[in-house]
Amino acid sequence: MPHLRITFIKNSAMAACLVLATVALSACASTPKTAAIADFSGSWYVKWCDRTNPKLDCGGFDISVVQEGNRMCGDFGGALVNLRQIDDGTLIGTAVGNTAVLAVQSNRNGAIHLVRAELQGDALKWEEVDLIRKADNNDILVIATSDVLRRSEPPTEGRPSPSLNRTCRDVTTR
Repeated sequence: MPHLRITFIKNSAMAACLVLATVALSACASTPKTAAIADFSGSWYVKWCDRTNPKLDCGGFDISVVQEGNRMCGDFGGALVNLRQIDDGTLIGTAVGNTAVLAVQSNRNGAIHLVRAELQGDALKWEEVDLIRKADNNDILVIATSDVLRRSEPPTEGRPSPSLNRTCRDVTTR
């Protein structure tokens, strides 16, 4: 009888190891899940004010984003404090999970910036990571470089957002 118990224990241990190995092997062979793509579409902004002189008009930076799957495009507008310099331009890029990589081009001076934008709840952490093309004539920049943008309020009832029906084709072929 002791011999039967030992054989039973050995067989049970081997069966348990076989089941465990099968489960581990299937877990290794399974395809990793890709992260869902976050929704970057809509309008985002940051306000720039001079705290030392609150009488000056605030400037800011805003973007309007169209997203088609992981493809992103849109436009931007920017103004320095006291509206002493303004700019506008386009953006195009791609989203992976909650992060977007964008090329942001100024219509004013031709500069192209590489930006990483990370969606964090209702905020968009905007960080310039590289300069692809310098501004013509070393012109000053009116593009956010390291800011947190907020989602703009949704359009009021009865007044749809102008960007609601835009496509990337509309943005890039203007």
